[in-house]
Amino acid sequence: MKKILLLCGAGISTTMLLSKLEEAVAVSGKNEYEFEATTIEQADKYVPEADVVLVAPQISFQIGSLQRRFPDAKFSAMDMHMFGMIDGDAIIELAERTIEESE
Repeated sequence: MKKILLLCGAGISTTMLLSKLEEAVAVSGKNEYEFEATTIEQADKYVPEADVVLVAPQISFQIGSLQRRFPDAKFSAMDMHMFGMIDGDAIIELAERTIEESE
């Protein structure tokens, strides 16, 4: 099972996104993913265990800093459209592309 971490500033938006992702997984049958959401302040606790970290648009400017702190982690920024529309399918596709590009 692949662990996908959603990282944002306060955790409120990504928590709402979790239910949409679980719904998208149920519909698509892609049960090989486990999702978790947390804040950037909790990155030390969660990033090392994630297969991919999807960063919310409002903190995407911090990806460089995160990559230096966690050189083995795979990061990708969610764009404003997929994040704002809470587009579970698009976010799963982004996670899949990020995983494939790093293998």
